[in-house]
Amino acid sequence: MCISHNNLNDLKKSVVVEVNGTPVEIPLRATVGEAKDVKLINTTDDEIYNYYRSKMLIYIYGNMSLKPAEGGVAIVDLVTKLKWFNQFYPHNIVVELERNNSTVTVESFFANGKRSTDKLKINESEYLMNNNKTMVIKIIKTQNNATITKINNTFIIEGNSLEELDKAETRFVIALFKGSVS
Repeated sequence: MCISHNNLNDLKKSVVVEVNGTPVEIPLRATVGEAKDVKLINTTDDEIYNYYRSKMLIYIYGNMSLKPAEGGVAIVDLVTKLKWFNQFYPHNIVVELERNNSTVTVESFFANGKRSTDKLKINESEYLMNNNKTMVIKIIKTQNNATITKINNTFIIEGNSLEELDKAETRFVIALFKGSVS
């Protein structure tokens, strides 16, 4: 059996991006080949890449109480990568930890390296999410296979299992930092 060069790349669980002239290897939760199978709705890899580089604020929310085995680890992985890359691509990052009828508890990581945990009013959270300077990332467990959907300024990363969320999160990470999945 012959394996082509492209097939070998599809088996990789990391990608290399160049940051300020230096190659940086990014570990992935799924293989590149699995990420290629993720369904994109109303968006492209290039749009995700350009959105990430043009927005000042990244607001992340979704199923934050998911157990690691149900997909929570994919959420933690994405947040960790965004925080680490903040040294190269500075953003203000807001991670929604809890939401009730009147307040939203968030952890914020600022472009200047500071961090804080705060309670926002619902309307303050909505203002941040609907601002044209914000890239919103919603991560949820659904009945769907690995999918990334864009609605307005929100990118919805979804899947029906840890494996499917890993694939979708991997595709999103590759698109954020590299652009094309190929």
